[in-house]
Parts: sequence; structure tokens; C-alpha cells
Amino acid sequence: MKSITTLKVNCKDCHRCVRSCPVKAIGIDKGQARVVENRCIVCGRCVTECPQKAKQVKNQVMDIKNKIAYGYKVVMSLAPSFISSFPEYQGDELIQAIKNLGFTDVEETAIGAEIVSAHYSRMLEESNEPVISACCPVVVNVIKTYYPELVKNIAPVVSPMVAHGKVIKQRSGNDTYVVFAGPCVAKIGEAEKDANSIDAVITFEQLRQWLIESQHNNFTEKRISAEPQGRGRYFPISGGILKSFMDHDETDTEIITVDGIENCMETFDALIKGDISPRFIEALACSGGCIGGPVSGSRQCMAAKRRKVINYAKSNSRETELDDNSALSFTRIHQAMPVAYPLPTEAEIVDILSQTGKTTAADEKNCGACGYNSCRDKAIAVFQGLAENDMCVPYMRSKAESFANIIVTNSLNAIIVVDQRMIIQDFNPAAQKMFDWGREMATGMNLGEIMDCAHFVYAAKSGNKVVGKRIEYVPYGLVTEQMIIPVPKHDVIIAIITDVTEQEKKLKELELMKLETIKKATQVIDKQMHVAQEIAGLLGETTAETKSALLEVIWLLKGKEEA
Repeated sequence: MKSITTLKVNCKDCHRCVRSCPVKAIGIDKGQARVVENRCIVCGRCVTECPQKAKQVKNQVMDIKNKIAYGYKVVMSLAPSFISSFPEYQGDELIQAIKNLGFTDVEETAIGAEIVSAHYSRMLEESNEPVISACCPVVVNVIKTYYPELVKNIAPVVSPMVAHGKVIKQRSGNDTYVVFAGPCVAKIGEAEKDANSIDAVITFEQLRQWLIESQHNNFTEKRISAEPQGRGRYFPISGGILKSFMDHDETDTEIITVDGIENCMETFDALIKGDISPRFIEALACSGGCIGGPVSGSRQCMAAKRRKVINYAKSNSRETELDDNSALSFTRIHQAMPVAYPLPTEAEIVDILSQTGKTTAADEKNCGACGYNSCRDKAIAVFQGLAENDMCVPYMRSKAESFANIIVTNSLNAIIVVDQRMIIQDFNPAAQKMFDWGREMATGMNLGEIMDCAHFVYAAKSGNKVVGKRIEYVPYGLVTEQMIIPVPKHDVIIAIITDVTEQEKKLKELELMKLETIKKATQVIDKQMHVAQEIAGLLGETTAETKSALLEVIWLLKGKEEA
């Protein structure tokens, strides 16, 4: 399963994820956004920026619960930024609350940070090339995908998460189920690539939800686990990696600290160009460091988070002797995975731009509403199948307005727009023609000068639509059917007026025809009734004579029989 997925039913075609993505790893297909895996650096910005919560982070909480239920030895590695992400807990309180969820033990990932810190210290002394820290998986993804020439500069060391996972499994057994909890989405993918060290990853947001659902509030016990030295706890803040193994002078140009994806990429560009040549670059993708992680679950300001981490680190600054990890390897070889997308020719770009009405440089507004920095960037994305022409908001608006104007202009119905004072704001040619009664209609004119606007006033005051209202203008031989729609949001009333004079005339002719038909039918019926009555009279006389004759025959026959 992907680290970030899109719930299409929630995606509302706002392009906000495209705008927020620093590497434009979002593709749009029929208005629906999708994460382009081979371009994605898993920074998580699309998750935090999506107003509809259409971007979802992989959730492994149920898998962890199942492992606990089946009796597995489950140990959590807790990222050092936890102290700034759970202000409602003290350090020991949070760790005990997590243990109450069923975890065998909870340890701070700062243990792994100390191991990585020692490797960085040696590399800084031995390397002749600039070294870029490898703690942040997003930074590693950026370099592998977009700066493949700098892969050789990435420190060939695992991250603190992986280092800690290795230590836990060595100490507790390879069958130990190790769970990492932190503020970073990219850790999910990193763990999947190093499944021998980390078995599952959950975000601080998911952990908080789990704690809320469990409602464990018993903090009477105290944890017993390996204690990291204070310096390992500095890792989640900008400059913290350097502080863990050296006393960094911020004026030292050979040591660079940079945080924020855009700042990191700017630094990498400068390194490639030769503008800078430092010995070490501490690079963290999130602004402020890991404390600014996209799924940290904390809304406190960055200064407050930083203070919490520093104070917590200072509260336990003693040196701690770590376990013997000489049998473990903390080396990681990084491989470049550059993205190769075809680039359009200038002619192809011009053609794509022309499809959205951009035929000159002045037409290229570069408004960024589509999510791209310029119209040309978006045209390239269209060529690469990552964007659609309909993403251009000015073009679609112009197109919609054009269609609306065509419909209104060519409508056979009169369309009149007035304000609350019945002053004409706009009208179409059909209105001018329909009400051309000797005075030319014009904007700014009071509607009352042309027609009775009582129904307009009613709609304006009541806020109710007037539908199917037939109004006859006798002096002009005009019969209309009107729909009057108040639009309070814009303080206007819109009338759609249909000329039904011919229909009304035909209806009256039809009514006269019906009346004439009824009259003739009545005459025919009366005549038929008269004929029927005459026939009935004749039949009555004939019947009487026949009856008399038959009775006489019967009488004669009876007489003969008696004789």
C-alpha cells in the first residue's frame, strides 16, 4: 500500500495539492488528483494542505493491535520530537500511556540518533567531499530523484529510526515487532525498504487517536528502558544533528544547517553549481526540523516546540554508555532514482498554450491558480500527462462567460437585471425588441418607466421567486410569462420574460373553437333527441296494435279449444 493515497470521492478539483507540492508530484486525471509515485518525495504537504481530507496516510494501527493481541513482543521506538507533539503529557506519562496500550516496552529513538551521530563525527573528520546528512528520508528522496549527481554526498549511514530498530532486535530478538512512531510520513516508506529493522510505522496523529480511544490514564508505573544521552534528543530541531556531535559555530561556512524543502533544494543547486563547498550539510525537509513534521499532531508554534525539545534534552544531558553494537552494520548505500519525463518542443508548448487561448506572451497570466508557477510549466505538465487544459482557471472562467454571453445574447426570452431600486443594470437584445414601445431601453433607466414592476418589487422585498406569472400589457397587445428571481447576494433581481402572445392568441382561438363545437354538438343532440322521440311514438302505436291483434288471436284459439 502507498504511504499516501487519495480518496477520490473527497477530491474537489481545487488543485491545492498541486500548488503545495514542491516537486509537482501530483497528477490530475479528469479533475481528480493522484500522487505520482516515482516523482513523490513523501513530504506530506499534500496531506496537510488538502482542505477536504482527500489525501490519506497509510494506517497500520490495526496491524499493531493484532500483534499485541496475538501475544507478540511489541516495542515502540518513539521519535525524539514526541515531547513537542504531546504537550498534554509529561515525558514519562506519555511513555507509560503507550505501554498501557499493550506495548512490551517503549524507547526513545534518540538511542539510534546517538549511534548515527558518532558516525557523522567520524565522517566529518575523514571525508574530502561535502557530506549531506541522511537522517531525513524526504531529503534523501529529493536527492535520489532530483539531484542524482549528489547521491555520492549523502552520508552512507542509516537513519536513527533504522539504527534503533537494529539495536532493539539485537537486544530483544529478531522476532520482536518494532514499531516506530513519529511526525513523518516518509518514514513509512523508509521502513518498508528496511523491513528487517522496523516492522510498522504510525504517525503521532494516529498514536494520539489511539490513546484517546483507549482512554488509559494510569501513570503510576515508571518505565524501565535504555536511556539516551541528552544530545541525541536534539535531533528533531534544526541544528540539532550538529549539536549532537560537535559545538557548531553558526558563522562557520564549512558547516551548513538548512531546513525546509525549498531551502534544501536551493542549497543543493548551489552545491552543484559550485557556489558553496561545505564539509557537512545538515538538511531537514520540514521547516524547523522534525518538530514541524506534517503529521506531528501539534498546533503549537515552532518556537514553543523547539523550546520543549531543548529543555527536555538539557534535563538529561548526562553521558550514557550504549550497548555493544559492534556486530551490527549501520551502513546504507544510496542509489539514484532520477525521474525521466519527456520534454515538449517549443512548437508543442505553443500549441498547448493556444488550446487555452494563450497565443501571445501577454495572454500568459502566470497566476498560479492551476498549481504551477507559470503557464509554460503547466503546458509542459499537460504534455507529460500530469495536468489538464481545464485546470486553467482564467481560461475556464472566460470560456464559461463566453458560453453564458452566447446563450443570453441569442435567447428568444427577454432577460432584464435590475437592482433593489429597480434601476436597470443589464438586458439582452430580446428585451430591447420585446419592450420597444417608443422609448429605447437603456442601463441606468428605472424599470418603472417601461413597465409595471410590482412583481419585481415583491420579489426584492420577500426574497421569493415569482414563477410562471402571466402578465398582459393590453396597450401593446403583449402577453408574457415571467420568472422573477431575487439574488440577495448581489442585490439584484433577474427577470426572464417569455412572449406568449401567439400562444395566448391560439389558446383563445382554440377556446372559441371549443365553444362553437359544443354549440353545434348540442344542436345535433337536440335534433337527434327529437327524432328519437318521434320514432318512439310511432313504435308505441305499432306495438299497441300488434298486442291487440295477438290477444284477439289468442282469444279465438282458446274459444275453439273449449268448444
